[in-house]
Amino acid sequence: MVLFNSCAVHYENKFLTKYEFENFSQYNGIDMSFRGSNKDGNFVIYGYAPDLKNYTSKAGYFVITLDKQNYQAIETKWTLTENNVNADTIKLQQLAQTFMKYEIPRLNVDTAGNVFVYLANVETLAFVQFINESELLKRSKETKWIKVKNNWYKLK
Repeated sequence: MVLFNSCAVHYENKFLTKYEFENFSQYNGIDMSFRGSNKDGNFVIYGYAPDLKNYTSKAGYFVITLDKQNYQAIETKWTLTENNVNADTIKLQQLAQTFMKYEIPRLNVDTAGNVFVYLANVETLAFVQFINESELLKRSKETKWIKVKNNWYKLK
């Protein structure tokens, strides 16, 4: 157990050292998760990006397959749609390619701009970067936070 905690702390420190001042605003309103590889070994990313569509339908869910060598998009599909969707697939592909550089299983940026980083898996929250003090205070009513670095926090 000590070894696991030691590795987890190392990975947390590595992420914060590298991305402490990263601007995640391009992901506002987007939840992106690494789901593994397909039968050819290419990377599959799944998520929700409702603001990249141009009308209100259930078209915000997507699946992107990226080439395992160069991260170029092989396929981009919007799910839960019956008709063609007028959505920005080029922007979505660019976001997926950038997401892969973080080497994390999940990134979620809410519409306020708060950044939620998942390091262990897609369900276990590691860090939150609050956009401002007001957001921190609002979220502190729900749960307690420990300041890790600058405006990065983790669950207490």
